[in-house]
Amino acid sequence: MRRSLCLCVSLGLVLCCAGPALAQKETDVIIAIVNDDVITLKDLKDYVAGIYRQLKVENHSEREIQEIMATYEEKGIDQLVEDRLILAAANAKGMDIRTDAVNKKLKEIQAKYPNDDAFLAALGNQGMTVTDLRNKLTNQMKARYIVDLEVREKVFVNPQDVTAYYNAHMDEFTRKTKYNLQSIYVSFNNGKQNARNKAAEARAKLAAGQDFDKVAKDYSEMPSVGVIEQGQMVPAIEKEVFALKTGQVSDPVEVEGGVYVFKVVGISSGNKETLEDAKEAIYNKLYETQFRESFRIWIDKLRKKSYVEIRA
Repeated sequence: MRRSLCLCVSLGLVLCCAGPALAQKETDVIIAIVNDDVITLKDLKDYVAGIYRQLKVENHSEREIQEIMATYEEKGIDQLVEDRLILAAANAKGMDIRTDAVNKKLKEIQAKYPNDDAFLAALGNQGMTVTDLRNKLTNQMKARYIVDLEVREKVFVNPQDVTAYYNAHMDEFTRKTKYNLQSIYVSFNNGKQNARNKAAEARAKLAAGQDFDKVAKDYSEMPSVGVIEQGQMVPAIEKEVFALKTGQVSDPVEVEGGVYVFKVVGISSGNKETLEDAKEAIYNKLYETQFRESFRIWIDKLRKKSYVEIRA
């Protein structure tokens, strides 16, 4: 979670190389002003495109790219303004990034490629140079460090809050008993009595020891239900199934659209996670919540101290 948040906080801080030329009228449209910094529509387009290019160069998965880009495409102008404010705050602090730190990050990205030529080709495909990437990394590090200094290092989660959360959210830490079910389903499409008869035949064959897969192939109109826990199925099914032991076959169970026959192939007993086992996850959750709240307060303060005008 922290990693994803850091990406969204600082990923787009430096504009990437411009894409195809836009009409002059469109590129000159001013959509925001941050202090003395004018932001045009072209800046915003380059900003969003630059984030995508860097993610591709850094070899993020398509899923990660889609999730991150969805945030920027929805709130691009707000994110761009925030990034400008964060970078301005870092520069105001005189924050400087060591060359060796940037080189280390650059080498980590290069290591994802089989050789230097492949890395340079990937940069070229995204319209970037090594200098472009180095500048982006430098400003992203500035953003991360200023956020760490002003926000993250000031977040504190009281151990008592962890215990209180655990006691107030017991359901989150209670794992219910799970049943792994094979099932045969016959619909009422050809009549209720016909479905009941077929389900009874299937059940009799299973009780006689015939192979479930073979019987299901002959009778069932749907795949097996699989793993379920209490609260996931209709009461009629749960009442029948949760009374069975492993290897037992249920009587036919009627539901709104047809008839089921179940066989229990496995039972996983429920248990309650202890505070000791759960405390790390709870701490991380509470920390993340506090961080988001503190970060938002800090950004709002930066806005109030700055001149920000959004025209879009």
